[in-house]
Amino acid sequence: MVHNASDENAVKSKEQKEKNERAQELEDIKLLIETAPGLRFFKRLIVEGRVFQTTFTGNSQTFFLEGHRNLALKFFSDIADAAPHKVAELMINKETED
Repeated sequence: MVHNASDENAVKSKEQKEKNERAQELEDIKLLIETAPGLRFFKRLIVEGRVFQTTFTGNSQTFFLEGHRNLALKFFSDIADAAPHKVAELMINKETED
């Protein structure tokens, strides 16, 4: 649907719709990360995305890894917004948990 940028009501309506969608996204993440399977999933996403590691390889693989990292960083940021109390749990290395 095309929005008329000169129509104040249309602009406000679109902004409100985007705000509601964002609030729903954060609520979904909050609900998911509060479950054990959800926390495991997000931990895996953070580890596989190499959020806390370098992605530099010295060749073109760096671009590929940066794509993974960029996506994982977006979710990490969303988690920090939705459930900041879970951030520390995401940072715990899997190998040191057992």
